[in-house]
Amino acid sequence: MNYKLKYLFRHFFKQTGYFSRHNLTPLLIYTIGLIFLVLSMSTMEESGVIGYLYTLTGVMATVWLFSMVVLNRNSTFYKDSVLKVNYIPLYVRILPTTIFQTFIFLVFTVLYSAFTTLIVQDWLINIFILLYYVLLGVVLIIPFTLLYLSVEVRRIHTVNTLVFVVLVITVPIIYLPENIEPWLQNLLSLNPFYYVINGLQSNAVHIGWNINRLPYDILFFSQVILLYLWMFEYYSKIKFTLYRYLKKRPGE
Repeated sequence: MNYKLKYLFRHFFKQTGYFSRHNLTPLLIYTIGLIFLVLSMSTMEESGVIGYLYTLTGVMATVWLFSMVVLNRNSTFYKDSVLKVNYIPLYVRILPTTIFQTFIFLVFTVLYSAFTTLIVQDWLINIFILLYYVLLGVVLIIPFTLLYLSVEVRRIHTVNTLVFVVLVITVPIIYLPENIEPWLQNLLSLNPFYYVINGLQSNAVHIGWNINRLPYDILFFSQVILLYLWMFEYYSKIKFTLYRYLKKRPGE
């Protein structure tokens, strides 16, 4: 087996072995969301449960995207982790955490829809569209993960909190896109994370793709192409930047 695949396979199953308090935090958040969904079904009508599902999916999608970046920084900078960066490419090093977090997000997204069917009596989610938007989310987050790994940030916990707050504000979680001014909606739509999260939310409540979304599709893929053109140019510099860090595993 190729050494890169061995590394990926081995470290995927180590995700709960080290940094478990960090790597399993998203799992805890998804579980809490599921509990609140079940509790809400006893107090809300069908329309209310669907609205709650829409918001819940947006929140959890934000947690998923954010966690892939932050947790990859934790695992990359533990003691001596960068010594073999020439043997294990950086883009391979971030895959175990990315795949693990994506897996548990997919499982809970399907569970949210499955529990909702107890009230709605309809399977709302389209699995293939779900996989499509999840794949787009992974493709989108990789350049941001590499960028985050390459910069030295003081007061990292404060920065993480600020970034998460900004992400929540700029994606359709605390508001419905239809309830804001058209110019503001168009402005927020420039954010590629808005595209992914809104796509996941819409799919969760059985709102299919329509031709009106085509300009946003073109915009998203144009942004991704530009991001990857930058990443391919910048990647060779990132791995050398990592050698300047002497970070240890949290708690050591």
